[in-house]
Amino acid sequence: MTVKLPTPSEAGQMLRLRTLRVQRAREACAKAKLEVEKARATVKERQRAIERCQREITELADAIVTTLAPALPRWSGMVSATRERLADRLERDEYALIDDEHELEQAQERAQQAGAELTRALAREDAVRGLAQQARKAVLHAREQRVELEIEDQGRRPAAQAR
Repeated sequence: MTVKLPTPSEAGQMLRLRTLRVQRAREACAKAKLEVEKARATVKERQRAIERCQREITELADAIVTTLAPALPRWSGMVSATRERLADRLERDEYALIDDEHELEQAQERAQQAGAELTRALAREDAVRGLAQQARKAVLHAREQRVELEIEDQGRRPAAQAR
């Protein structure tokens, strides 16, 4: 079974297209990695915010039994409101952290998919590069055969004319 090869110019065009697709896949992969880094930074910042809030709650609890203890009857409403505000902020930050972690996971999945697409694009480009190489070799081989036939024909003609 013989396979019809494309002409070298057709193979070159296909190779240029595959190269462009590889370039786009690389750009998508870089963009996806950047999104992962942004999401990772957002998660870290949210974790720091939670730690700050937890520290403020602990500091308030310590202050209630130490520095604020003498004035607690007068400021108990304000201390209670501050405690509620901190607890509310902590709860919101914890829920937001869950959302941020989910977004990070999705960004990582997108980056993984972009990497897989890049791998496929590179494999396709490599296959077309091989096809282009085969097409060039086939054209060169056909030229060599024609030259050899012409040389053989030239060698036969003088012998036929000598008779």
